[in-house]
Amino acid sequence: MPLNLEQKKDLVKEVVGILGTADTILTADYRGLTANQLNEFRKIARSPGIYIKIVKNNMLKMALNDSEYSSISEKINGPQILATSSDNPGEFAKLVKSFIDDHENIELKSLAYKGKELDLSEIKKLASLPTYEEAISMLMSVMQAPIQKLMSTMNEVPTKMVRTLDAVKQSKN
Repeated sequence: MPLNLEQKKDLVKEVVGILGTADTILTADYRGLTANQLNEFRKIARSPGIYIKIVKNNMLKMALNDSEYSSISEKINGPQILATSSDNPGEFAKLVKSFIDDHENIELKSLAYKGKELDLSEIKKLASLPTYEEAISMLMSVMQAPIQKLMSTMNEVPTKMVRTLDAVKQSKN
């Protein structure tokens, strides 16, 4: 069912709002995907902070022109699916990359991070970024190491004293 003018304006406003909060944007040509495969791709959007929508080219170009991602609008041609992430670019890139690797029919058209257009091969770099939880655990392990070394050094003093006293005792017997 075609959209009327008001619905189209609302859709453009919705996409502009999403683009305003997005850190990572990806557009892809989805020709050749079945409806089930598209639904599988939409399941990715169930993760918090991820938005996936099929938007007509003209409306997508209008929304992109009103955002910091206007350079991407030149690459919009053919049926496009828009995927954005506002929380975790690493996790988003991992999910999208795994889907694209499993389905060769989908073709990446553009990728941008924080307003800067990236080369399409950069998705591998984004996918290698740690998730928020992984980054926190890495930080905590780095912060914990000096404390562990301090504690083992402090524990070594009484241990050395006990060994010395034991050696003196053994030498007197």
